[in-house]
Amino acid sequence: MTSGYQTQRTLPREPQFMHGTPGTIYILENDGLRKGLYRIGATRRSGVSKAMELNRDNLHTIPGNYECVFELHTKDCGQALDEILKEFQHHRRGKKSQSFYDLDLDVAADKIANIIANINRHGLIRQQQMHSMMRHLEQDEAKDKSSQAFTPPPAGFLQKAYQWVAG
Repeated sequence: MTSGYQTQRTLPREPQFMHGTPGTIYILENDGLRKGLYRIGATRRSGVSKAMELNRDNLHTIPGNYECVFELHTKDCGQALDEILKEFQHHRRGKKSQSFYDLDLDVAADKIANIIANINRHGLIRQQQMHSMMRHLEQDEAKDKSSQAFTPPPAGFLQKAYQWVAG
């Protein structure tokens, strides 16, 4: 038996918490809205695919079609989106869940590019530090292994197995 009401949104939602996840920061424009009003968000895919997803969504309440007008890949899209939304918090318009901002596209693109460059730079530094630490740990393990000399078993005890392994 089926119920008489439609199920809610069937499209997958982007996770709200994407810190540490590589992804894309996008700016979408909707031709059904006034000029200068943009949607900013993050996805693990591309901004173009996000626009296509929103255009296919039959339940969206905003008229018009979305077009990706800016996208940039980052090493940590969760942190980048948090910093970007903080930067543009005074430009927010409409419902809180829709992430629309009244911006000059060129200025917004420059600010977003700078934020992402800083995040990627810090991520690269952290990655280099992690590799350096891992190399240091591997060298310590190698020293520990070399200092642990293998002592052969007592005479007569599994002598054939030892000769086979040692040979």
